[in-house]
Amino acid sequence: MSKRKAEVLEIQEKIYVFYDTETNGLDPITTAIMQLAVLSIDGTLILNQYVYPFDDRIDGTFIHGIDEEKLDNNNAVTIDEMCIILKNRLRDLYGRSIVYFIAYNNFGYDQHILENNFKEANIRIPDNWYFTDFMPIIKEIYLENPLPNYKLKTVFETICGVDETIDFHCAYGDTKCLHKIYEKLSTKIIPLLPKYTRSLLNSPKIQDCAISTIAGYDKRSRLEERQISKISDLYSIFRKNSYDKIEFNNHLLNRLGLKNGFVRNNMFQNLTMIKYLS
Repeated sequence: MSKRKAEVLEIQEKIYVFYDTETNGLDPITTAIMQLAVLSIDGTLILNQYVYPFDDRIDGTFIHGIDEEKLDNNNAVTIDEMCIILKNRLRDLYGRSIVYFIAYNNFGYDQHILENNFKEANIRIPDNWYFTDFMPIIKEIYLENPLPNYKLKTVFETICGVDETIDFHCAYGDTKCLHKIYEKLSTKIIPLLPKYTRSLLNSPKIQDCAISTIAGYDKRSRLEERQISKISDLYSIFRKNSYDKIEFNNHLLNRLGLKNGFVRNNMFQNLTMIKYLS
């Protein structure tokens, strides 16, 4: 059996779902989910749930169009109800199997938000949930021929063409985008899925995850050549710099040569969330 065939069979045996959130902010610690959509790997809708934000703050309407009326008209539930609905829906479908949640910019945003909303609801998130990020996968596929930018709409239209039926900045619409991108590029995506998959941020296992699963990772930064191969290696630097953003930023810039401030900020935010959720 060829290596590629073996990879395909291994992925087919795993349970991958696409998901996306619409929220009322950007700060992962204070942001509440207002819509959550989950789609199976074959494109079947698993969940499209509107949610009353846990802080009662309706915001971001100009982006996603969600206001109080839309929440009321779409049978919105509380955050604790949403967490229970999601857990039960996946348990009914997949039992106790490991589930891999795929999102776009998962490592930089959606995983943070989902885990913290479970924390706010005081509901335990299952240990058998793992998270995969499509953004670094797409960046690696197009490493030699970069796309104009890596916003989801641009990526989708470059790969799949213009589709007027897609409602961008809608959680359900964005999951459909991910599914269509996967259908177009599955042979290139499948071998990269394990490289960009990690555990829960609140799990001790996060420390053993590959450095490729930290937000902002770029294989051209050659962190592995500097003995930074796991998240624990970067977290050790974070801890030695007293969890201070300026000191950590200076270390990454001056000792590791990471010149991109956006990347350094993403790494700091990721490690801060690990510390917060642990």
